[in-house]
Amino acid sequence: MQEILFLLLPIAFYSGWHAARKRYKEHREQQRQDVPQRFVQGINYLLSEEPDKALDVFLNYAEVDEHTANTFLLLGNLFRNRGEINRALRIHQNLVARSDLSKPQRTAAMLALGEDFFAAGLLDRAESVFTELLKDDPKHADACEPLRNIYEQLHEWNKAIEIAQLAQQRSKADHSRLIAHYYCELAVLELQKQNLFRAEETIKKAVKSHPTSARVLALNGDLAYARNQREEALGFYRQAIKKDTRLIGMLFNQLVNNFNQKDELKSLYQFIQQTFANTQDAKLFGYLLQLARKLGKLSDMQLQVEEYLTKGKPSLNTLTHATDVLSSLWQEEKVCDIAQLQTALQRLAASQPDFQCAQCGYKMHGYLWRCPACHHWDTVSNV
Repeated sequence: MQEILFLLLPIAFYSGWHAARKRYKEHREQQRQDVPQRFVQGINYLLSEEPDKALDVFLNYAEVDEHTANTFLLLGNLFRNRGEINRALRIHQNLVARSDLSKPQRTAAMLALGEDFFAAGLLDRAESVFTELLKDDPKHADACEPLRNIYEQLHEWNKAIEIAQLAQQRSKADHSRLIAHYYCELAVLELQKQNLFRAEETIKKAVKSHPTSARVLALNGDLAYARNQREEALGFYRQAIKKDTRLIGMLFNQLVNNFNQKDELKSLYQFIQQTFANTQDAKLFGYLLQLARKLGKLSDMQLQVEEYLTKGKPSLNTLTHATDVLSSLWQEEKVCDIAQLQTALQRLAASQPDFQCAQCGYKMHGYLWRCPACHHWDTVSNV
């Protein structure tokens, strides 16, 4: 009898395994049938512009696997990109609250949730999410970039430096230029408070991070001027403009007001004239004409003005100053005709922004190192 039972054991095991396998296949087949139907229903709601009904369908899954989790993430990102932040938050908060997510899925959901909070302007909540990700995984480079953007928005420059340095250690991206800008922002604050020693120490850190920064040279000029080292300050400003001619737009009024002695203005005039000759940067020409007027050298500029009007690259600012030169030099009977044009150009120039971001096209009246629209650094220049 025992021998018979022993022989029947393999048969019983096989029968049990076969029955279990059959039930599992039937269950999986039922799932495969249910999931597409529910997704089709949800998609139909989306196509019918009934997103809330679609969300109810998508979010009522009892279990989330790899494929449905990825679908939810994509759908949430789609809503965020369309500006429907509340719906994106519903999806990503639902995902984060689930207990059946794998660690990579939870991390992806947390990142998406942080982006939702950031897009909604809830920077404190976004900061909390990204900080939590870094606590769970100190090597998580993807959380560094949005967290750095948050600290930029909040002007928390020390925290921005810390995160940028952390990101630089964990990725191949070079953040040295950004770190230098953050130090420069801190140095500007110290200069405003007349903390010259702390400003100098902060500028040194910026130099260490990005030795070729034109902004650092300009800040060294500000520091030297604050210490009444006028010649040294002017030297730093010249170096900054020579390295990046866009800075003339930011520095010109400051230079003319602070260095208003005749020998200083003459030195500045000669420098800009030489720089213009070397670079042929049309944006410098208008500033050169303004200095020529201050120094009484308009007659020296007549041939250059006429050549510029014939061959040069036109800009509203330069055309305005060029007509000013010609109206001062032409004979009395011709002045009346050009004076009307000059007045019109001056009115038009006064109403137009002087600077524009090369990245997004945003226009502004004052020079900014960081575009307030697209948040890129070093993209603003004269119009």
